Amino acid sequence: AITTVVVDNFFDALVTGGSAVAKMNEDKLPDGAKNLNAPKKEEMPLGIGTGSVTGSVVRGMNRLMSDNTERDCQCEAAAVFAAYSLGLPCFAFQPNALEGAALVVESMGEKPNDNDQFNLQGAMDSLASDAGLLKVLIWLMAPVAMELSKYPQLMASEPREASGFLERLANKSQYAQSALEGALPVDSEETDAYLRWALAEADLLLRNNAKAVDELSEALAGGAATVGDCVAVLEEW
Repeated sequence: AITTVVVDNFFDALVTGGSAVAKMNEDKLPDGAKNLNAPKKEEMPLGIGTGSVTGSVVRGMNRLMSDNTERDCQCEAAAVFAAYSLGLPCFAFQPNALEGAALVVESMGEKPNDNDQFNLQGAMDSLASDAGLLKVLIWLMAPVAMELSKYPQLMASEPREASGFLERLANKSQYAQSALEGALPVDSEETDAYLRWALAEADLLLRNNAKAVDELSEALAGGAATVGDCVAVLEEW
């Protein structure tokens, strides 16, 4: 398995290095080996050599082993700023699908009424609408937008949390589904549109408030930032 990972992701380097070594020691090679050529990447079985087979494994390992405090704090600052700006009743530094779905369900009420539907707490508080879902999606996508604006590869954020959030809501009880009717995307195409819009809005929000987000990131990187410290930065106290 390790050999496959190495060959799949470092094929060109192995071929180039092997060819150079063979050329340097050509006089020491057996006659039968002198005319042998390295296989072409296109001729390898199962696409090995292109990184398509095990590339996701390598990228996953990079994410697990990465330890970049500055990058982590930038993503956390983006999430906190987005939640605070959008008025979401949360202060999670690392937003995830489970917490996002819980926010929406909790905002819908605790008990079904006589019609077997949730009692909504009011239009201002409830997130059970297309506008409410999009707010949560912006929050979930904020770390992704921040990282994409500064780095070529995602290491500290996870875009699948946003799609997972929509999947969790779609799989909730019939009460939640009836309350959310018309708010959830109806198919994969509309889901993709929701996610793209949320990413674009998150990026715009962070760019328009870059100074505040950077200050919040620096406060978090200091290691002593509390929730109160973050609020003080956001409110410019």
